[in-house]
Amino acid sequence: VKILADFGVHIRVVAPEICEPLRKLAEEYVQIIELVERKIQDTDIEGMDFVVAATDDERLNYHISDLCRQKNILMNAVDMKEACSFIFPAMIKEKDMIIAVSSGGQSPAAAAYVKKQIRRGIPDYYGEMIEQLGEYRDRILEHVGTAKKRKEIFNKLLEYGDVHEGKIPKEVVEALLKADKNR
Repeated sequence: VKILADFGVHIRVVAPEICEPLRKLAEEYVQIIELVERKIQDTDIEGMDFVVAATDDERLNYHISDLCRQKNILMNAVDMKEACSFIFPAMIKEKDMIIAVSSGGQSPAAAAYVKKQIRRGIPDYYGEMIEQLGEYRDRILEHVGTAKKRKEIFNKLLEYGDVHEGKIPKEVVEALLKADKNR
């Protein structure tokens, strides 16, 4: 629920009992998370873009999966690959940077392990650096004529940012644009 909430999607949790950590999360994401404390009803899937069945009742998870298949609704049954129409990847999310790793449901532990290995190699400032590049993007698109040259400039900015802990001043962008114009 926390991962999905960070993407800003509306989440409806239907369960006979709602645990305290989920209640607290719903208070934090009051516009995003809706809690319904009762047993699931077949009609609860109506209008959903996707459904996650995370009950401890395998038969109920299969029932929900069957309902979703009949209605062409994407479905994930936790720890029941055969009942899923999609699998959640292991994700790294730093602001707008998202890296996803999947084992196709073969080994969620392997996906989590690879995610951990990748995470070690990504500096903490990457999310902010990408936001900065987003702020400069329109200016670069406007002033640099070819995709090849734009890619070169963005790569130079990324290299600069890596050396300077993610900080890319506007002056550096302007200098690269000026150098490109003078070529």
